[in-house]
Amino acid sequence: TPTALAAARRYLAGASVGNYALFAGGQGSNGRSSVVDAYNTSLTRSTPTALSVARDRLAGASVGNYALFAGGYGGSYSNVVDTYNTSLTRSTPTALSEAREDLAGASVGNYALFAGGYGGSYSNVVDAYDTSLTRSTPTALSEARNSLAGASVGNYALFAGGYDGNSYFNVVDA
Repeated sequence: TPTALAAARRYLAGASVGNYALFAGGQGSNGRSSVVDAYNTSLTRSTPTALSVARDRLAGASVGNYALFAGGYGGSYSNVVDTYNTSLTRSTPTALSEAREDLAGASVGNYALFAGGYGGSYSNVVDAYDTSLTRSTPTALSEARNSLAGASVGNYALFAGGYDGNSYFNVVDA
């Protein structure tokens, strides 16, 4: 059984890089968190440099030698992206194209993608980061929505479900 997180929290995000699984941000009894917990292959926990901005409802994805944590809410909607390399060193690449929370992350090929979310209005934007952490904006989702889920299979990143303030969705974008 691994050691517990450094702080109890919800609305956090997870991603993997090298020999580490990382869990970042979230909300606990003391408010929004910037804590990052890293677990190695022996399930030993370490605490690398904190997120640049404390926030919850962010998304995680991985590409190449990086784990990325994007967006969220930290008192306002966030467009910040924090990355951790295989040595758990943090950097902050180009921000998301729009600030938003409750977005989804997925990885496919040489890209980490962040899709949908809410930033004052529901979003259909997809931001992609390549292995050099260069951001591009691929084709948008078919429906603007938040609280969706992301996963990958074969050569596809899938974004499924969600909500737009009025309707729940069963749509899946690939």
